[in-house]
Amino acid sequence: MKAIVNGKLVFEDKICEGTLLMDGGKIVAVGDVEVPADAEIIDAKGLYVGPGFVDQHVHGYSSCGERIDVINDTRGVAARHLKHGTTTITPTCGFSLTREDFLSIIAQCNEAIEAGDTTIAGIHFEGPFTNPKRGANAHLTWEYSDELCYEIFDAAKGNVLHCTYAPEMPHAPKMEAVLQKYGVIPDIGHTNADPDSIYRAVDNGARIVTHLFDAMGNYRDNAAEITGDPQDCVSDIVLSIPGLYYEIISDSRQVHVTKVSQRQTLRCAGEDYVILVSDATGRATILNPDDYPPEDVRSAKDLNFNLLGQLSGSCLTVSQGAANFKKVTGADARVVFKCASTNAAKALGLYDRVGSIAVGKDANLVFVDEDFAVKAVYFRGNEVEDIR
Repeated sequence: MKAIVNGKLVFEDKICEGTLLMDGGKIVAVGDVEVPADAEIIDAKGLYVGPGFVDQHVHGYSSCGERIDVINDTRGVAARHLKHGTTTITPTCGFSLTREDFLSIIAQCNEAIEAGDTTIAGIHFEGPFTNPKRGANAHLTWEYSDELCYEIFDAAKGNVLHCTYAPEMPHAPKMEAVLQKYGVIPDIGHTNADPDSIYRAVDNGARIVTHLFDAMGNYRDNAAEITGDPQDCVSDIVLSIPGLYYEIISDSRQVHVTKVSQRQTLRCAGEDYVILVSDATGRATILNPDDYPPEDVRSAKDLNFNLLGQLSGSCLTVSQGAANFKKVTGADARVVFKCASTNAAKALGLYDRVGSIAVGKDANLVFVDEDFAVKAVYFRGNEVEDIR
């Protein structure tokens, strides 16, 4: 038995001082509880104690002098993010990968999930059948075929939790049928979709928007000619629909999503529907930020640009994105923990095990200070060493 004392426990509806007991990898009591005499005492020293972060969109890891890609070491990527407080993760198979690399990531995730000793909870397919006009290296998007589609979903053995697709593409209705067949959550992303296509997608189960404001456009070429404002762009449309979850990449320069757009999303969607993701990459094609002057966004350490000069994911962790989001929006620790953990757990159907502090859930916990710097991480009740 382990007892966490002297911490500010972060619940969905409140923050309060209390005690948390964990045993056998689970939370067994929380609140005003008596500490057993034989319990190991963990002093939180006044820090916030919240649920471990959930990263539902991640291609790799690039931090602390390391760069690892899910293609080569999916388990390694998950292990590195764990040191930053991400205790649940769905590695991403991206549209720009070859068939062989796509299948390699799937196989690695399958093995890890079967072994059960990992933070990997499932797989995210970002495509591969999205709009070839939207996103970095979008020209590498796969051409749809039933054969390829069924091959990758069959290979995943039921472990795909969510899949990004573009609702305006000719094959989109087929994709929606496939996702329904395999019980996969549809994500809207890498798209120029019109309102009717998006409404159809939502009617057919779509409930997550992949990195809002990124790799999205407008279905009308002359969108701004009449009023001067490109109304009805994808971000406008999806934000007008209640009940959707919206991924946000919150980097230090607000390049992926501006300050105004982050605040707008929190206000429009509400604290229950914003999901912070890293969209981190470990690909070796990254440009060196030291080669650019400070005023150039390419000098930012947490951004990633491919060799074509296109913004291509990030070098973030969810903890860093959460700290940025807190600063930009002014949200308190309770709201930030919801956006960094609770909401993704609910969106992916994992909330019965992770995403909040509650009796019976996995003892996945993160201790942070006022600036959301990670000070301790626990995964299934065990302290994670060498946190970063």
